[in-house]
Amino acid sequence: MNKFKILLIVLVSIGIFLLVYCPHYHYRFPSHIDEWHHITEAMRLEKGIYPFGVTGYEMGFHALLALLSKFANLVLIYRFLPAIWAVVSALVLFYVVYSGQNARYIECSTHYKKTSKFNIALLAMIFFASIKSNVNILGLWFFTPLTFSIPFIFLYVYFFTEGLEKKNKKYLLISLAIMVLLLPIYPISFFFAIPFLLIYSLFNLEFIKKEWKFFLIFLLIPLSGIFFYKYESNFSWPALMGKFLNSLQFKRGWGIVEMNNSPFELYSLMGYVLAVWGLILIFINKIYLFSINKINIKKYLAYALWPVSLLLLIIIFKVTGVSYLSPYQRNLYYLAISLPLLSAIGLENLIQRSKMILGKISISLIVVMTIGLSFLKYFYVPEKVALYQMINEKEYQALLFLKNIPEEEKILVVPRMAGALFPVSGHSPIGEENRQDMKTFFSLETDTQTKQEILKKYQVNYIFTDWKIDGPWNLIYEDGSYIYKIN
Repeated sequence: MNKFKILLIVLVSIGIFLLVYCPHYHYRFPSHIDEWHHITEAMRLEKGIYPFGVTGYEMGFHALLALLSKFANLVLIYRFLPAIWAVVSALVLFYVVYSGQNARYIECSTHYKKTSKFNIALLAMIFFASIKSNVNILGLWFFTPLTFSIPFIFLYVYFFTEGLEKKNKKYLLISLAIMVLLLPIYPISFFFAIPFLLIYSLFNLEFIKKEWKFFLIFLLIPLSGIFFYKYESNFSWPALMGKFLNSLQFKRGWGIVEMNNSPFELYSLMGYVLAVWGLILIFINKIYLFSINKINIKKYLAYALWPVSLLLLIIIFKVTGVSYLSPYQRNLYYLAISLPLLSAIGLENLIQRSKMILGKISISLIVVMTIGLSFLKYFYVPEKVALYQMINEKEYQALLFLKNIPEEEKILVVPRMAGALFPVSGHSPIGEENRQDMKTFFSLETDTQTKQEILKKYQVNYIFTDWKIDGPWNLIYEDGSYIYKIN
């Protein structure tokens, strides 16, 4: 790769970082409640008070954050992590596409071998950056197990398909290792891919039958998943399998907020059109319409089956109200990350066709306009899934004040800021088991006597709120936030 191509990759990477970092230009704290939650669990893991159970299914991610917390303040550096990881994910996609093209385009002419492969890989990075985010479906703007798993998804799909295609056991073992690695980090990031990987495997059944003893090691994935589930859930063995299978069915209402999401909340109309064209090109077994060279459809079959299988799962959910293997919201996102490669193939094909009738300047304008349309309304977020801020700067300073209070002291905090209490001050918010009591206490209609009863019930030592409240309590902090000590 020459210096000019390296420069293009660097420029695109910088652009991706700046694009994803945009929501944090004027806000230096985590921008989603899930991010605060993961910081909390990482700190609890480090302190030895980790709540195993459903939370534990992402323990690997929390362990990573706990390790990172030894070198930096998670609350203050978290705003950089989404942008950094978006660049990492885009570069991994570039590697997968570019290195994958070496095998996939051996039938093409030298011209295509040296230029088109790089163009597709670079365009795939750009289309990947165009995937949108919101607080319901999540996305690149947030650093969560969902986004952390993205580059590993690209890698295990690549090594698995290349391993079968080239009959390369080393590649297959690398893919297996990545899959097993993802189980304690975000199991869904592997489960969603089972349908299209199984279908792809059928096209390589002869090799699998010949090496059936080797492929038995892939049983490590379900066995590891079952043992990890047993460790986390503490179910008895007789009840385990039923519970395990039931946990892979995500019924309507799985998310805190169930919405009828539009496909354009994640990807642009232009991106979809180009992806459909790329998919058609793969299925008609010809990447370049003006080239006599064809490719073996098996080489791209997995990347075509990926979005098709997810569309079927989404349709099943719409009809039955049940999403299998992974939740509906996650299937939408995994569909989106399968499209940049297809969009890049579609656009590159259009570029090649345009060369026959247009000059370089005209082609360049078409490419710029197409990419621009792909980022159209990138920052537009529907009000129902708009970004929110859990705390502001003054509230953060108040939380730092609480950090000086012994951790065993109990603090009642206004629900809006409850998720930030433990990450900043080290105190666990009380009343999580009965949120109605918290709402009652902070209601303007609640009388002082009722508030006193709630304080006594939870043995509260301090009250932390963002407005003044009446009562026989000592105000010890007042600067945009209010902290009261209970006598």
